[in-house]
Amino acid sequence: MPKIFPFFGKFLIASTMLTSSVLIALSMTLDTDVLAQPTKAPIPTPPTNQPTKAPITTPSSTNQPTKAPIPTPPTNQPTSPIGQKLLGQWQSKDSSSNPSLTFIFSPDGKLYILSPNSQKPMAVEFKYSINPTPQPMHLDITVSAEQKQALTIFEFTPDGQLRLQLDNTDPGQPRPTAFSPTATLFTKVSENTKLPENVKIIDLRL
Repeated sequence: MPKIFPFFGKFLIASTMLTSSVLIALSMTLDTDVLAQPTKAPIPTPPTNQPTKAPITTPSSTNQPTKAPIPTPPTNQPTSPIGQKLLGQWQSKDSSSNPSLTFIFSPDGKLYILSPNSQKPMAVEFKYSINPTPQPMHLDITVSAEQKQALTIFEFTPDGQLRLQLDNTDPGQPRPTAFSPTATLFTKVSENTKLPENVKIIDLRL
């Protein structure tokens, strides 16, 4: 910054002086030519009833049809009712989980798992995708830069909770076909899909 502003200032002054010098020189040249040349009779102007040529339109003319911009589809944007229902913050209510876990599903296909440590709030970022057609529904979580996926299942209970199978879902293992008795229940605590500003995102490399 200290080097840019002085240079810009000098450039601006030099440009102004150069423009002024050109205008002065051009004015002096015109005055000299006018004084040296004899006076000529004025050239008659053409009558107003002569046809005038239509102005040449350029491709940017307003009378030409313009193409509407092609909208780009959002990336990993959930459009199904199940995908929309999954968005937001979910907190585990499992008595064996102490302290509780918080999952945040965002509309750009990212899943944040918040650390329960309130002294140094942190979150681990993953990618996720769902398939709502099978029963139970499928949830794929990308857990590393090598695109390793943890394949699991989820469902919504009649009272609106999220049941998620977390046990035995390591990358490389087959997807579970049914929920175990230890499947975790999550309750939706917020529709907000953004992380708090003071949360540090951890890049997990498995």
